[in-house]
Amino acid sequence: MDKYVGSVVCVIGHQVIGISARLASEKGVEVLLRALPQVRERFPEAIVLHAGPYQNIMGEEAYYERLQPLLAEQGDHYRFLGTLHGSELTAFYKNLDVLTIPSLNSTESFGLVQIEAMSHGVPVVASNLPGVRQPVTMTGMGEVTPIGDHAALARGLIQVLSHKDNYLRPAEPIATTFAPDNTAQEYATLYEKLRRGELEREATEPAGYNQLRQLNSEHQPT
Repeated sequence: MDKYVGSVVCVIGHQVIGISARLASEKGVEVLLRALPQVRERFPEAIVLHAGPYQNIMGEEAYYERLQPLLAEQGDHYRFLGTLHGSELTAFYKNLDVLTIPSLNSTESFGLVQIEAMSHGVPVVASNLPGVRQPVTMTGMGEVTPIGDHAALARGLIQVLSHKDNYLRPAEPIATTFAPDNTAQEYATLYEKLRRGELEREATEPAGYNQLRQLNSEHQPT
């Protein structure tokens, strides 16, 4: 059964995989599409909700066309929502069982969409790229999979969907640690301590990051 909040479909009775990105070749959408058949062997009702612009993206027209056969194979199991804002974006995250970031480009930076998802209690399966993997490895709230490996992505998604409770963490520490104002203040404090010689040069992260790692270790299943 589907309901709607604004333009966001609220899906009931499905395992919902989310992706939040413009439709561009570096985002690895084809990796996700190739992973879906394996995911649906385990979860036949699984669907993907894709938030973000997907039509007439400058320079990505050929990529969009290349995806059409893969999209056709999935039919209504892959749904484009377009660009979302405000309450629609909140409704999107609340619908998800897992968010995925199957990015391919090594220049992909730290993903704020991951923090937004985690703050709504949604685990993440992300590519093993330096910036992309950091929120997952820091919090333990998801899985990291090899770049471009659709079979590994499928396994990661199945693992999280099968054992979601193992990946849940308190939302407040995550949201607080990565809040822009807090992050800026933490780095300003860090740089000032380094300048005064109060820290080793190797100390390159705000203290809050280690607190998240400690929180992760406390929530590991026994």
